[in-house]
Amino acid sequence: MLSTYVELLLTLQNLYFDHFPLRYKLPMEYRQTAGNEIRLGKIKQRFAKFATLFPVFLFAAATVLFIAAMFVRLPTLRNPMGDVKIWAWILLGTTSFSALVFYTLWMLVYQKDAIFMSNEIFRYEGELRKDWNLSVDHTVKATNIEKALLRLFQLFVWAFYLITPVGSIVATLLEMDPLLPIIGFIFRTIPIFEKLLRFIALNSEEFFNFCVFSFRVGWVTIFLYEGFRVLMFCLGLCIYVGKAVISYLTSISSLTTKFQSNIILRGFRLHLRIYKVLLIIFQSLEAPIKPTTSLGIVASTMAVAGCSFVVIRLHEVNEVYFTVFCGLVSFSAVILTEITLDTLGELNMKAVKLLLHFRKTEILLGMGALRKKLYLKELHFLPSQFLWAWVRRGFQE
Repeated sequence: MLSTYVELLLTLQNLYFDHFPLRYKLPMEYRQTAGNEIRLGKIKQRFAKFATLFPVFLFAAATVLFIAAMFVRLPTLRNPMGDVKIWAWILLGTTSFSALVFYTLWMLVYQKDAIFMSNEIFRYEGELRKDWNLSVDHTVKATNIEKALLRLFQLFVWAFYLITPVGSIVATLLEMDPLLPIIGFIFRTIPIFEKLLRFIALNSEEFFNFCVFSFRVGWVTIFLYEGFRVLMFCLGLCIYVGKAVISYLTSISSLTTKFQSNIILRGFRLHLRIYKVLLIIFQSLEAPIKPTTSLGIVASTMAVAGCSFVVIRLHEVNEVYFTVFCGLVSFSAVILTEITLDTLGELNMKAVKLLLHFRKTEILLGMGALRKKLYLKELHFLPSQFLWAWVRRGFQE
C-alpha cells in the first residue's frame, strides 16, 4: 500500500525539489532509500536562513496583499458579495494563510522533531512490515479507488507543474492577482513614485505597462509554484505518516497476537518498550497534525465553495479557463479531504483496536508479586497521559 504513496511523493520530489524553477530548496526533502522507502532529510544550501524564511515572507505578504486588495476594491463595488474577484481573493487568502501555518509548523517550529519522528516511524514500520513472522494477511493494502485517486492526483501534479507559467499569465490578464489594485493605490497615493518609474521606462507607455505586467506575472508564478510545493509537501507527509502509523499498529497487533505467551512469560520490559514507542508516536503526531488537518479541511471547503460560486457567475469571466481551473481545484480538494479523513479514521480505529488488544493480554496475571510491583512502578513513571491512565486501569481491572 505504501509503495503507491512513495511513488506520489517521489513525483513531487522530482518536480518541485530536484527540478524546481527557483534555484533553492525547502529546509527538508524526501529521500529514497535502497529499499524503495521514504526518509526525511535536512537540506544544506547557501544562504540557508534566507532560503528558509523566504516562503514565510512570501505567504505572509500574499495574505496581506489579498486582504489589502479586498479593502481597496470594496468601496468601488455596489454589490461586494456578488463580485467574483472578492470571492477569489478570499479563497486565495485562506490558502496562503494555510500554507503559512503549514510551513511554520513543519519547516520551522517542528523541523527537527518532524524529521526524527517521521524517520523513526518509517524505520520501525519498515522493519515490522518486512518481518518474516508476519503473514501476508496482516499487511495493509490500498483499495482500487485509492490507487485510482492517487494516479489522477499524480497526473494533476504534472499538469500543474507544466501549465503554471501559462496560468500565471492568464490570471494576470484577467486581473485576478491582488497586485494590480495595490499598485494602482500606491500610484494614486504617491504620484511621484509613478513618475519616477515612467522616467526609468523612458516615458514609454507600452514599455511601462509591459514592465508592470511582467512584475505581476513573475510574482504570481513564484507564489503558485511555492504555494503548491509547500502544501503538497506538508499534506503528502501527513498522509504518508498516517498510513505508516496504521501499518505499524497493524504489525504490532499481529506480533502481539503471535507472541502473546512470550510477552507474558519473558518479562515486562518488552511490554513497556512497546508502550514507550506508542507514546512517542501519539505525542509527536498530536501537535502538528491537529492544526494541519483542520486547516487542510477548511482550505478544501473554501476551495469547493469558492470555485462553485465562480462557476455560477461564469458570464462575468472567461468560461474556458475558469471552468477548467475550478474543476481541478474542486477535484483536488475533494481527493485530499477524502484521503485525510480516511487516514485519520483508520488511524483512530487501529489505535483503539490495539489498545483493547493490549488490555486483553492480561500481562499482570503472569507476573509474580515483585515483578508486578516493578512493572507498575515503571509504568507510573511514564508521562502522565489520559491514554496511559486508561490502559493502566484496564490492566488492573
